[in-house]
Amino acid sequence: MTTGLPRTFLRLIGADRRLHDLDRHQRLIRNQRPFLFTVGFVCLLVLVLSPQAYGQGLFLAGLALTLLSCLPAVLLPWRRFASMMYWLIPLLQFAAIAALRAGGNGYLVGLSLVVVFPVIWLAWFMPRSLAVHIINFTATSFIVILPILLGQGSASFSLEDLAGRAIIPVILTVIGLFAANVSRSIDAQQQELVDKDRQLRLAAAESERRAQLLNTVIETVPVGVVVVDAEGHDMMMNSHQRELHQIGVPREVPDPREDQLLVFGEDKTTPLPAEERPVRRAVKGSSFTHQLIWLGDQRHRRALSVSANSMKDREGSSTGSVIVFSDVTELVEALEVKDEFLQAMSHELRTPLTSILGYIDLVLEEAESLPAAESLCANLQVAERNASRLLQMVTDLLTTAARPALKVREADLAEVVHSSVASARLQADAAGVTLIDGVGPSLRGRFDPDRMHQVVDNLISNAIKYSAAGATVSVDAWHEDRSLHITVTDTGQGISERDQREIFEKFFRTEEARDSAAPGIGLGLNIIKHIVDDHHGSIRVTSEPGRGSTFTVTIPVQ
Repeated sequence: MTTGLPRTFLRLIGADRRLHDLDRHQRLIRNQRPFLFTVGFVCLLVLVLSPQAYGQGLFLAGLALTLLSCLPAVLLPWRRFASMMYWLIPLLQFAAIAALRAGGNGYLVGLSLVVVFPVIWLAWFMPRSLAVHIINFTATSFIVILPILLGQGSASFSLEDLAGRAIIPVILTVIGLFAANVSRSIDAQQQELVDKDRQLRLAAAESERRAQLLNTVIETVPVGVVVVDAEGHDMMMNSHQRELHQIGVPREVPDPREDQLLVFGEDKTTPLPAEERPVRRAVKGSSFTHQLIWLGDQRHRRALSVSANSMKDREGSSTGSVIVFSDVTELVEALEVKDEFLQAMSHELRTPLTSILGYIDLVLEEAESLPAAESLCANLQVAERNASRLLQMVTDLLTTAARPALKVREADLAEVVHSSVASARLQADAAGVTLIDGVGPSLRGRFDPDRMHQVVDNLISNAIKYSAAGATVSVDAWHEDRSLHITVTDTGQGISERDQREIFEKFFRTEEARDSAAPGIGLGLNIIKHIVDDHHGSIRVTSEPGRGSTFTVTIPVQ
């Protein structure tokens, strides 16, 4: 830190404070201090070495002009007279130096160097004006030659002396040119900084606006949102998520770690391992959707559907993740109630239907032995078909509600398909549809043959049901790329592109199916989809209205 005498000296010459800390008027006043200090120092030397100079009119006039050059900056308002002061102050200083130089009787030759201050002043504040450099050269030349014109100095004045004195205005003019160039460079840099500052302010304002918008959106959406960095530290969490987080906090651990939160799996009772918890998965870089977890104890338990997406930098490295928690407790509970209802009703309906079918079968056996009972038998057969159809619907409901586990074993898919085709022959013949079995002799693999039998049965039954008389249904199966493939192709009414996106949903039926009054409640394809998914396989459909459909099922061999 500068203290004592050095600090006093810096204050005298106006170098104790940085100029950018001052306003423009204060800078104007402070920029005159070096000139005043130098002139004061010269006056002190004159007082010691040549006090008789104070009797010279020109010297006293120089002192008066020096003081006068300070008055405009002090008395005149800057904003109104700024352009005038830029010219007036250095011109007064030129005149003051000329008068002091002429009144010094040849003792103040070095005073010519003081002219550097008004030279730099003009060049700095008006760097693009050619007139400034002309004035600087003219004024400094006049100051140097004035003593000669007044007859001061040596009586014999040579051309060499004149050339020596001419060096001073040339050097000062060059200094002025250099100062103007520096001023232009600084102005350009300052303008660049101003432009960048304006751009930064605009960018900061836009960033703040976007941040406020993002914060408003995040606080408005009815889901919990948390953003974590690559190490798993929370970067942002909305109020909804903070409320959900409190549900999972154990009472005995007020500030738990992630693995201490009360997080359970879909069964509501098994604590979810730390590595399978959504935040931990997200930190490891996983992106996922709709992971179902239960948060909290039995009294305040909530079901959450969690989705996460990782954030990447320009190099593709993970910078964190965004995790969204949706409270789906009411939806999950409603689905559980619905499934329980379907399962209960299916059981309640299946028992009497089975009994009805059994008694119809007994009556048919007795009726067939009676004479002239054809009409009675026909009616009983209609009742039996409708009861069987109703039992199949109940079975589908029960299957949908219960979703029994697979019983995987070594089996032959070809045998499954042959059996399903043979069972569907009567239905195809009754509908006037040609059923083609194109499956080879053997397709071995590990799967649940009973459940795959259900898949093929439903696909063939649907193909026949939605095909007109004269249509063809072809069934094929093969082994390729360590997978077993089944296709069921028909030449029936086809499915629109819009309906293809929803055809595997529960209870969905196409408009054509509803118009045709074909029996069904829209569960068959949904059951097929679940069975195929349980086998880690896939099912897809390609269809065109009026030109038939092809369903393709693929399951792994193992």
